[in-house]
Amino acid sequence: MDFPKITRRTFLQASAGTTAAAALAPRMLHAMENELGGKDFSPVTAAERKAIPVNCHVCNIQDGAIAYVENDRVVKLEGNPEHVSTRGRLCAKGNSGMWYSYDPDRILYPLKRVGARGEGKWKRITWEEALTEVAAKLDAALKEDPNTIMLKYGRNRTGGTIDRFMKTLGSATVLNHTSVCESSKKVGQEPTWGPDIETPDFANAKYVLNFGSNILEAAYFHNPLSQRIAEGRVDNHMKIVTFDVRLSNTAGFSDEWIPVFPATDGAVALAIGHVILREDLQDSAFIDTWTNVTVDELKAHYAQYTPEWASKISGVPVQTIERIAREFATTKPATLFTYRGPAKHLYGSYNEKACMMLPIMTGNVEKRGGYCLPRGMGWPQPNPQPPGPKHDSVLAHPPEYPLASHKVSHLVPFWIAEGRQKINVAFTYQDNPVYTNPGAQAVWGKLYRDEKLIPYFISMSSHMGEETALADIILPDCPYLERWEPESMPNSLWPWLGIRQPVHKSLGESRENRVLLRDIIWKLDPDGSRGMKQFWAFKDGEDYMRHHFDNVPGLKEAGGLDFLKKHGVWPIYGTLDPKTGKVTDKTGREIQAEYGLYRKELSAADMEGAMVDAHGLITKNGKAIGIRRNGRNYVGFPTPNRVINVRVDEWAEYGFNPMPTFKRIPWHETMKDDEMILSTFKLNVHKQSRTAAVKWLAEIAHSNPAWMNPETAKKLGVKTGDLVRVESPVGYLVTKAYVTEGIHPQVISIATGFGHWEYGRLATLKLKDRKGDASHGEEDPDLNNVWWDDKGVHPNAIIPAVADPIGGSQGWYDTVVKVTKAGPNDKYGDIHGDWDKHYAAYKETMRYAYTGDLHRKMHPEMAAWAGPESVKPKASGGH
Repeated sequence: MDFPKITRRTFLQASAGTTAAAALAPRMLHAMENELGGKDFSPVTAAERKAIPVNCHVCNIQDGAIAYVENDRVVKLEGNPEHVSTRGRLCAKGNSGMWYSYDPDRILYPLKRVGARGEGKWKRITWEEALTEVAAKLDAALKEDPNTIMLKYGRNRTGGTIDRFMKTLGSATVLNHTSVCESSKKVGQEPTWGPDIETPDFANAKYVLNFGSNILEAAYFHNPLSQRIAEGRVDNHMKIVTFDVRLSNTAGFSDEWIPVFPATDGAVALAIGHVILREDLQDSAFIDTWTNVTVDELKAHYAQYTPEWASKISGVPVQTIERIAREFATTKPATLFTYRGPAKHLYGSYNEKACMMLPIMTGNVEKRGGYCLPRGMGWPQPNPQPPGPKHDSVLAHPPEYPLASHKVSHLVPFWIAEGRQKINVAFTYQDNPVYTNPGAQAVWGKLYRDEKLIPYFISMSSHMGEETALADIILPDCPYLERWEPESMPNSLWPWLGIRQPVHKSLGESRENRVLLRDIIWKLDPDGSRGMKQFWAFKDGEDYMRHHFDNVPGLKEAGGLDFLKKHGVWPIYGTLDPKTGKVTDKTGREIQAEYGLYRKELSAADMEGAMVDAHGLITKNGKAIGIRRNGRNYVGFPTPNRVINVRVDEWAEYGFNPMPTFKRIPWHETMKDDEMILSTFKLNVHKQSRTAAVKWLAEIAHSNPAWMNPETAKKLGVKTGDLVRVESPVGYLVTKAYVTEGIHPQVISIATGFGHWEYGRLATLKLKDRKGDASHGEEDPDLNNVWWDDKGVHPNAIIPAVADPIGGSQGWYDTVVKVTKAGPNDKYGDIHGDWDKHYAAYKETMRYAYTGDLHRKMHPEMAAWAGPESVKPKASGGH
């Protein structure tokens, strides 16, 4: 791996080469000025660089990108102008993606622990040694119980490979990161209208309500959606109103920022709905036709949620609630967006449901400029496929959380410690809960250090993150520019399929995940006699991808995987106009999205042999295919009954309110005058744990002072730069204050993504601490140019575990803290978390589960519910 060394001599040579290239090729340079992308040239030789399309994976938005390669090395990343969603744009994170590959502290060879866990002592071993050892551990676990093999992943974009691996082993113990991400948003939406996300048509909207989402820098789909927001503002004079505890970039861009008390977004949304219904501003025809309630039922239910009630809880003035309700209901088209702000609370699923009701009751669903269903595409899996596990896993599907269809993985350390399920072998893939989960080192670090609870720990990773540092063996994974993966994200109103493909050969001895997992299976079942190898009959990653893409209708005719290798995305909807930045068709007109998906009519062939019940539900061969409304047969919404479920009857089965409602966080009601609520947020150049070692991004942002309102700071005698001690029920930290008007007076907010104690020299600022195990790549001279000395302070150790009893989400923004000026013995960066206190917090949150003793207290309106004995817990689906 060659890192160019810049000297005065090489700089002058490069400058001369650039001048020569310009002199020799003026036509080429002139042409480049008029192109939007897809070509790049060496400034030294003027040779055209190889352009390889990929889908980015620095974060989870999967922007279309182009990698420019010179001498088998990525020299630049840009947006792909053929990608319909991102339209040639790439954010700062995406532009920096090559530094995952060229990180000098990247793990390039298999490593085996030779010291105590976490001691940092490793021995380089061969792949044969690594696979032999891993296979032996798995073989022993399989003989005892396949479910004693656990795999926890973070960003799983393998397109089904992880699930295939675990099904091949027969284990159901597959855990994800979604409960610390957005699970309660998903669970609030899925039973209501089918999908777990929305796609607002910002570009054509006239009015936008934004609850707790920082769309312009940190929310899901921020690149494609922020483009459409800018268009809506410039082209359509769209108004944006943001409810948030903090003046985020999105709040600052909005027409109005309304500071709201944490966790009360749902109350405000219900009160807005109350005003809309009270003043007959709703779309009655849509409600009566396309939901499972009537307008009269909705009005009766919403009568209790007055603006006066919501104002006392949220701090939002009554007049503001009433004005915004009228504006939203009478300005058409209008849309709404949420993300973690409303959802990451004890009752986040209720908050999400209350928010999404606003476009539903105003009929702004699946309309131009409205609140639209996501558009995604799928692909087939290679056949034959392994059967499912014979037995379920209590860790993956805890019976106390039957509605949490995206799992409750952040509580798993406590369940393992209680002996609810034995683990013999644990895998981690693109995950780092020792850093990213509540409790962090105090909880997950304790779990993974305990060899009785986790006897053998395997990390499939390219970097030495906080979790990987505790592994017994490390299998070096490839960063995203060196691997094959299928992709589709509903990040615009045009569905697409895309790929990641290797843009250069893998460095060192790293192996992409699907090949790595295949090699483990082949080692377990070399001759196929165990029935495992048949599910992994592919020669390499590209061969596996052909099983996905060469038989997709439409794509097959276009060339299948070969088309995607050339373009990176399919279909190509049109050409990017350099003047407008929008995609145009052959006539030069901007392409138009399709709306009203639920109103597509079934054909005569669809209806042949179908049955229609008394509610209009159309079924065929035992499956719902549509809904009859006003004498016409429509496909309807992708729910079991093909309508929007304002009333979610399944929730009532477990004693939860089936109608839109709000539950206040009990410990927020008893806060003392000197207590505050801790919130966290992300900056636009960082992810939760995977960007602190990316040198361009680390230089832009490397510290995270605690945001504090001047009113609060004055009471504490604190000014910007002063040290403050933030103490929660489970621990404390010491950090610097940043005094700003852009934060609610009762909130202190700290950005995540900082304060690493692992992840390499740049992330930890231990710049001279090079490990001598020959596992890394070449040196990077830029490490000699690090000018900053502050790596920040990570807050997760003092945040207790909270679980939404419906959606399973971690309550990131529920923590009550006491903030004081730092004492004489407090030092910047001090952090302490206590396992016993975290365990006590976990026991408390379990009391709110439907089987817990506080469930009835929180739901007095469900007095007729028979109790947990009357229902059989359902196994939640995977994610």
